[in-house]
Amino acid sequence: MQSWAWSEFKAAQGQSVLRLGIFDGGELEGGALVYSVESGLSPLQLPHGPVLPWGEPLKAAQCLELLKTRLAEAAGSSGAPLARLEPLLEGALPACLEKFPRAPLDLAPTPTLLTDISGSDDELLAAMQPKGRYNVRLALRKGVEVDAAAGAEGLEDFYGLFELTSARHGFNGEPLSFFAGLLEKLGPSGAAKLYFARYKGMTLAAAVAVFYGGKATYLYGASAPFLRSAMAPYALHWKIMRDGRALGCRVYDFYGIAPEGQPQHAYSRFTQFKLRFGGRRAVTCGARDLYFYPRLARLLVDTLSKREKGVCNV
Repeated sequence: MQSWAWSEFKAAQGQSVLRLGIFDGGELEGGALVYSVESGLSPLQLPHGPVLPWGEPLKAAQCLELLKTRLAEAAGSSGAPLARLEPLLEGALPACLEKFPRAPLDLAPTPTLLTDISGSDDELLAAMQPKGRYNVRLALRKGVEVDAAAGAEGLEDFYGLFELTSARHGFNGEPLSFFAGLLEKLGPSGAAKLYFARYKGMTLAAAVAVFYGGKATYLYGASAPFLRSAMAPYALHWKIMRDGRALGCRVYDFYGIAPEGQPQHAYSRFTQFKLRFGGRRAVTCGARDLYFYPRLARLLVDTLSKREKGVCNV
C-alpha cells in the first residue's frame, strides 16, 4: 500500500494522493504515500506507512518530525483533523511513536499469518498442520484445478462468488469497480492476479492475490457453500504459495486472523482454516493517530456554534 502502483490505483479510484520523500542530500531515507478522500472529517491515511529507517532510532525520529510538519500542512489544506499512521512494525514500539495514541480502527488487519514459502514443495507441506497438508493432497487427488489471470478475464465470475461469500459471512464487500481498477493498475506487471479453483467445471473458490516486495498477499477471497469435500480452497492457496515462490516471494501473508483469546472476533470463522497452512502469527503496532489540534478546535467551535443557532431557532 506504500508502493507507487498502489497509489496510482487509489488515485484512479478517486482518492487524493500525497507522495512524500525524505532525503538526506541526494539519498532517499524514507517517505510516505498519504491517502485522503474529499471530506473535511476524514483522516489522512498512511496504510503500511510511513516507511522510515526504523532500525536507526535517531534518524527515524528526525524523519518523523519532518513528516509531521508536512502532514500538518496537508491537513491545513484538506481540513483533516488527524493523520492515521500504520507502519508495518512488529515488536517493541519505536520511542518516537510512543506518544501517538492507538487508533480506534486499523487500516490493515492485525494480527496476520505469515507463512514461509521459500522452501521446496515438501518443506512447505511439512510446515503445515496435518489437516492442512492432508486437505491439499486430497484436493489435488480429486482433480481440483487452479488457474490464474493477471487481467480482468473472469472478473465477473469472481465478483458473483465474492458477493455471495460476503453476504454469507456478513461482511461489507468492495464494489466491482474496485477490483476492476486494481487489476487494471497492478495486473499488467503481474503484481495482482485473480485465481480460480475449479472442480468438474464448477468454480468453487477464487481469490485476489498481490505480489510485491518479496511477499505474496491473499487480499480477497470467495468460496462456494457446496461441494466442500473437494477441498478447493486448499488447492487454491497451494497454487498461490507456489506461484509466489516462483516470483521470488519468501512469505505468504494470509492478511488477517483473529487475535488469540477472542473467539467472537469477526475473523475467527476462517482463522482455523488459515492456521492449517502453518506459519506464524505476526502482530504489528496497529494504527496510530496524529491529531491536528488547531483543526480539532475549529471543529469544536463550529459544532458549538451550530448547536447554539439550533437552540435560538427553536
